[in-house]
Amino acid sequence: MAALLDQRKRLPLTLVARTNLLAPTAWGYEFWRARALSLLSGRRFPLEEELARMIEAVEPVAGNTFLDLGTSTGLYARALLRAGAAKVYGLDLSPAMLQEAMRKARGHPGFAPLLARAEAIPLPADLLDGIVIGGSWNEFADPEVIVREMQRVLKPGGRVWIMFTHRSSSLVQHLFARSGLRFPLLEEVVSLLQRYDFQVKGWQEKSVGFVAGAMIGIGE
Repeated sequence: MAALLDQRKRLPLTLVARTNLLAPTAWGYEFWRARALSLLSGRRFPLEEELARMIEAVEPVAGNTFLDLGTSTGLYARALLRAGAAKVYGLDLSPAMLQEAMRKARGHPGFAPLLARAEAIPLPADLLDGIVIGGSWNEFADPEVIVREMQRVLKPGGRVWIMFTHRSSSLVQHLFARSGLRFPLLEEVVSLLQRYDFQVKGWQEKSVGFVAGAMIGIGE
């Protein structure tokens, strides 16, 4: 398997980010993700439904270029490529996650792994037709920095999809917050994106939140 060019900006790592550097975390990631939304939403919520909603939110997909930001093992990236995307950059700070993503993406020549930080996306401005984020939003220490980078690399009209764990009063969330995870409210995510020229809508199913929309040009 090809070596990864390390383009990670040197920034502090939270405990949860350090855990994601471990190979066993990468090996077990998709087992957890296949069950995560059912646990968070309180209903049967299969991964196939999540992926279908994501694809619908960022259409048109065929022939376009996307970024799976915080790709982990490339679940969203592979779904976009199956839907006809020409190229999908999969950015993650974990070499173990990206190695697993590359292994699972064999047969998808449009997958382009990026070993980098979401705070400094190593792509030129106005490149992307869309950005998707599947759960990694909770791991971003400073989401405003991330949104500025998203705004920079998206074309005007570029689409966005974010799935995240919504804040609740659970003791489990309180404990995980000590490891560096953040649990925002839906209105906080929507408001932040709107401040940076994104026209988005959000909705919530118990402890899971979704935001989808597009970046509008200044003055539109």
